[in-house]
Amino acid sequence: MKKTFLFLTLFAAMTIGMVSCSSSDDNGEDAKANFANKLTQNGTTCTWEGSERTMSRSWGNWSDDGEKYAVMRFDRASTTATEGTGMVYYFENSWKESFKEKSEFTWSLGTDEMKITYRHTNWAPVHAEYKTTELVIRGDSFVGTWFEASDKKFEFNYKKSNFTDWDKY
Repeated sequence: MKKTFLFLTLFAAMTIGMVSCSSSDDNGEDAKANFANKLTQNGTTCTWEGSERTMSRSWGNWSDDGEKYAVMRFDRASTTATEGTGMVYYFENSWKESFKEKSEFTWSLGTDEMKITYRHTNWAPVHAEYKTTELVIRGDSFVGTWFEASDKKFEFNYKKSNFTDWDKY
């Protein structure tokens, strides 16, 4: 009886230890892989487009700097990569009749944050947490807030896109 109880106690302790180890792994590399798969819709490239509102903070208050229309393509080398490159185009509106500017970029997923670094010389890097509600991808919808620094943010609402005019602008 004592040997059986001791064996069950040791078995339970080992099981709890293995479960807690695997759950921490799920929160690390698995979370990055899951988000990257959603971002590229389980492929190596995906395009998103939609409205993006720029906000600036001065003296603790956010002010609206206006809205523009973004088309962003995220590329990665393989379906297991958690970083890659991309391109963003900005337009005046959703009809894409008035092109504003563009930039290539690199993107990467850290422990809990996604970072985008633009090649455009006047654009600062942006970041957002993908484990919180700062970035949310549900099916064909990608919404969230990019933070440039402590004084600028970009609230966006993107939808999956079939945009193909990457060489037009």
